[in-house]
Amino acid sequence: MIVRHGGRPLVKSGTDGVLNGRPVEVRSVRKGKRYRIQKDTHRELVKHRGSYIFVNGRGQSKVVPAAKVSQLIGFGKWLKDRVYPHKFLKTKQVW
Repeated sequence: MIVRHGGRPLVKSGTDGVLNGRPVEVRSVRKGKRYRIQKDTHRELVKHRGSYIFVNGRGQSKVVPAAKVSQLIGFGKWLKDRVYPHKFLKTKQVW
């Protein structure tokens, strides 16, 4: 998906790749109708002015800056039902 948008995927840990010289993370919808945003990755994207590539259930993709995602998820508490703190972003908020 990163290559489709003109970027290059990374092989190391961290973000999924680089798009226009900035980090990018790919998020896709699984069973539900929401995207999982992990706190540590999100902070790195915001710090380096990165973006997310959101993929919907039909395979369509959309690039959204991390700063815009911050506005969409709000500044409330992060959920922690697993190892990594996270928030959810509904597909309707992106599309």
